[in-house]
Amino acid sequence: MWQGPSGESVRSDRTVAVTAIEHCDIVITVASLIREYEPSPSSVTDTMFVTMILGGPLGGETCEGKSWSTMIRNHAGAVGRVAEFIAAQQDR
Repeated sequence: MWQGPSGESVRSDRTVAVTAIEHCDIVITVASLIREYEPSPSSVTDTMFVTMILGGPLGGETCEGKSWSTMIRNHAGAVGRVAEFIAAQQDR
């Protein structure tokens, strides 16, 4: 089970995209999933997707979206951020 940004458990059957890159003996993972909400009177959000970077210095960054196409863009953008980070490390 994935851990969400605030430590909540996220069911893996709701994962829609995962990209993992190994760098310097750590694995940096970008995971996009459908967020499941517990109905709550105080909950006023309609975000359906969340993309997270797990591991490495970028770990903990998240991006939310309301549509499948936004989630795909967010996932690609997060993978790009990880790739740019790794490239910058290699150029040192």
